[in-house]
Amino acid sequence: MPPPDRSALLAHYAAMMEEVPVGLLLLDWDLQPLWFNAEAARACAVWNHGERRAAALRARAAFRLPEALAAACSALRETWTHGEVAGHPQVVSDLPRGLHARLKIHPLAAGQPPAFHVQLDYRRPRGDRERPLSPGAVALLARLTEREREVAMRVREGLRTAEIAAELRRSPLTIKTQLAAIFNKLAVRGRTRVAALLNR
Repeated sequence: MPPPDRSALLAHYAAMMEEVPVGLLLLDWDLQPLWFNAEAARACAVWNHGERRAAALRARAAFRLPEALAAACSALRETWTHGEVAGHPQVVSDLPRGLHARLKIHPLAAGQPPAFHVQLDYRRPRGDRERPLSPGAVALLARLTEREREVAMRVREGLRTAEIAAELRRSPLTIKTQLAAIFNKLAVRGRTRVAALLNR
């Protein structure tokens, strides 16, 4: 069997990274995006525009690095320029909206400036269970079974798969299966989008 084509492997890897339920963003030394997945685009849209407006945007086409992340990257770059290597990633959060970013400088090949690795997580703060649902969110929930609605409502709150499983007394595999059904029925690709739709 011949070895796989390098460009085909890279395309496969990029497609696989699209399915990761965490936003991944790679920035060059000048803070220009080199690559980002759909979750990163959605999280940045919420950071830049708020939940309601972000839900109506085509997040990938409207991508812009949030000011808070640009400032944090600039501070890391300044530290690096002065010869200090940050041992721990820098964390930036917007707690009221459940937005979190983990930033780290990553050296590239010799002679090339480093790049910034950014992981973005968009989780609503806990305690949102009693917040009223919009008519649009109610209509979306109507597409789901009762058990799927229970899972979706906990995704809305920002609970992780293991936490949902523990709270509902189901196995994590069952929760993953129900999440896949929710994504399919709501025509979305990840839990971040489910949370955004239900929090509109």
